[in-house]
Amino acid sequence: MAKNPKFTILLYHKIGKYPSNAKFPGLYVAEDDFDRQIKYLKNAGYSFLTLSDLKTLYDYYYNYNNKYKAGDSAAAAASDAAHGLINESGKYVSITFDDGSKSVYTGGFKIMRENGVKATVFMVSELVGGINEWDVKNGENSDEMLSLQDLKEMSEYGIEIGAHTLTHPRLTEIAPEDAYKEISLSKKSLEDLLGGSVNFFAYPYGDYDAATEKLAEKAGFYGACVTKTGIVKRGADFFALRRVAIRHNTDFFKFKRKIWKVGLFY
Repeated sequence: MAKNPKFTILLYHKIGKYPSNAKFPGLYVAEDDFDRQIKYLKNAGYSFLTLSDLKTLYDYYYNYNNKYKAGDSAAAAASDAAHGLINESGKYVSITFDDGSKSVYTGGFKIMRENGVKATVFMVSELVGGINEWDVKNGENSDEMLSLQDLKEMSEYGIEIGAHTLTHPRLTEIAPEDAYKEISLSKKSLEDLLGGSVNFFAYPYGDYDAATEKLAEKAGFYGACVTKTGIVKRGADFFALRRVAIRHNTDFFKFKRKIWKVGLFY
């Protein structure tokens, strides 16, 4: 078993070709590109994890492994939870999608299902079945959001649903009490809709600070994702989990280079 595994989290938004008039084309990744990226990671020996799986393995490797050897009961429980997730090479990747675009279901889900891949989708909870209202206000095209049925079907397959606030605001630019409502109520509303726990959060626009980290922790999340580049390794701040952004212009060569570079330099 690898002694110091590194966990890579990839950041996507929409799966499909971007419209010629898209204001933010970087948010799109074509289906063929996404499929090729998934197959590359599989062939390279990576295990695909939801973020809750990642947390389970991280705790086993870095928080409980030595205690487990000493017979600690909590560590033994962590070991049981990690069983079946351990990759002897220590190569782990988590696919994440921010916002909750319908394209994740129509373009991405079939590819993940065909390849036996799990992922985590961060949903703007008040916009389930709606449109990307925050983007439209910024001049972007209207985009359909995931429906409740989409979320349920993906969740039943094994896709983890995370929270991405109620309405997608910049959390550091609103009052702390409003930020806490956006964070905590998005968790509660999704849990009520889906009938299960929502364990992870992603900060809209990657906009966060020490105060919003504390709010996410107070709301009961296990961790939260940012948009800064990096990987998850020993000593990681789980309320500022770094990711690797994949965009429309991340061709196959750039994709492989990103994976190699982030593993080498972060």
